[in-house]
Amino acid sequence: MSHSPVEAPVNPGATTAAPAHAAPTHTTPAQTVPAGSELRRGATSRQRGGLPRLDARQLVAPLALAAILFVFTLLSDQFLRADNLAAVLNQSALLALAAVAMTLVVRAGGIDLSLGVAIDLSALAAAALIADGYYAWVAIAGGLVFGAVVGLVNALLIVGLRIPPFLATLSVWFVGTSVQQLLTGGGAPIYLSGPRVPAEFAFLGGTGLVAGVPVAIAAALAVAVLGWALLETTRFGRALTAAGEQPRAAAIAGRRVGALTFSAYVIASLLAAVAGVLLAARTNGFVPASGQLYVLDAIGAVFIGATLSRIGRPSVPGTLVGVLIFALLANGMNLIGLSFFWQGLGRGVALLLILLAGVVLAREGAGGPLRRLLGPARR
Repeated sequence: MSHSPVEAPVNPGATTAAPAHAAPTHTTPAQTVPAGSELRRGATSRQRGGLPRLDARQLVAPLALAAILFVFTLLSDQFLRADNLAAVLNQSALLALAAVAMTLVVRAGGIDLSLGVAIDLSALAAAALIADGYYAWVAIAGGLVFGAVVGLVNALLIVGLRIPPFLATLSVWFVGTSVQQLLTGGGAPIYLSGPRVPAEFAFLGGTGLVAGVPVAIAAALAVAVLGWALLETTRFGRALTAAGEQPRAAAIAGRRVGALTFSAYVIASLLAAVAGVLLAARTNGFVPASGQLYVLDAIGAVFIGATLSRIGRPSVPGTLVGVLIFALLANGMNLIGLSFFWQGLGRGVALLLILLAGVVLAREGAGGPLRRLLGPARR
């Protein structure tokens, strides 16, 4: 005769049923932790000295940065000099501005291939107004307006007409490139003679210091801090992140997804316009398509920085790490005399290796050897 399991009667007044082999009631605090509580288990293991679980992907970008520093320090005795590192920061300031702007757009779930057009049109407007004898503040304001218009057009195409961001911003890139050529008579550069450049405009170009720091670096730091605060500490940033990652859920929750996306593209182009004005002041003029040089590196920096997040979310601090990787890599290749034609290959290989390492380590168990090397967490 088979015996079926007998269920114990349930006492409605009891919260939990104690098994027959339950421990005595005078248990220690560690014994009172429920067996199925992973959160409390993790806390207990940390209290006992165990290491938390390591996500190896988050080490990829820092290790790449450390490798670049190590290799070029061996190859060039000029690399780690203070004056060289200061020059690297100054040269990468405009890229940092463009990359922070790109971070905002990618965080909103989009992409902006026309960011270089915003930089170019801003620099064109500022340089042309200075060449015509206008005050510096008029040139700066004109440059910012021209750059912001690019973002406004992008937002109207993406939000208003529902064109995919890639196609919309690619179209604006084509149009903006042609506009530059038309306004400059086929792409002729604009050169500003020294005596005609107002002191306030020259101040932006590198002659001025803010708390002992060049204006471009100070502007990049200020924009980075403000961008981080906007995305990470404000209701707008949380809503923008939700709209970018889960637009349907954000809309159901009452978020104005369209307005958030609209504002992201306008703000990003305005930040790019700041870079354009600084570029015109730094070069004392305008060279067509010079802003396009920052777009691909800005995109690369954003996605390198996303490897610092467990969930692959772009962030301003991560993006700045990506900017440093590109800036130090370019500087090191210049110092060792590597041909310009090989430098693009070097940047591309570095980006590919970083992203490939992130993909490989994202697979189940890929971080196991590294976790075992550092010591697994004890339960």
